[in-house]
Amino acid sequence: MTRIRNRRVYTTVALCLAAVLVAVLVVIALNRGDQAPTVAGDVPVEITSVDGEAVVVPSDRATVLYFMASWCASCVPQATAMDELEEELADQVRFVAVDVTPEGSEIEVDRFRTAVGAPGHPYVVDLTGRLTSRYGITSLDSTVVVAPDGEVLARADGMPMEAEALRAFLDEALR
Repeated sequence: MTRIRNRRVYTTVALCLAAVLVAVLVVIALNRGDQAPTVAGDVPVEITSVDGEAVVVPSDRATVLYFMASWCASCVPQATAMDELEEELADQVRFVAVDVTPEGSEIEVDRFRTAVGAPGHPYVVDLTGRLTSRYGITSLDSTVVVAPDGEVLARADGMPMEAEALRAFLDEALR
């Protein structure tokens, strides 16, 4: 009986420590780089996608930046929703998924993209934190809509969206 109780205590402590470690990694990921968010209209950020494509923000049309992590289960619905809406909204917006994990790799992000079945839009790893700091991101599952002139049209922090919710959010943002 004592062994079982001790095992439960050790398991509980291990799970708590793991949760704290994940929380610390997220805070580190979201608070690296230049901490002062820049204002709209600053020099565009150019970053290379996991496919080797140059992604520039802002771009010639509105850009939907989705700040996520390749290990984040709650990030799956919106990654999938963006892929669902990409063709429908291609003339209005460009979708970009941004992995904010400092130790993230292009291989991990590509595995996430393939696993969720969302191969369409670009996926980038924000190793320098330029996009994360520019848009003041402090939580995963954050979405920022950036106009071609760099103005932030809308944002939703810590709120993953499925297709219908994302469509409504973008309809409001692009009015």
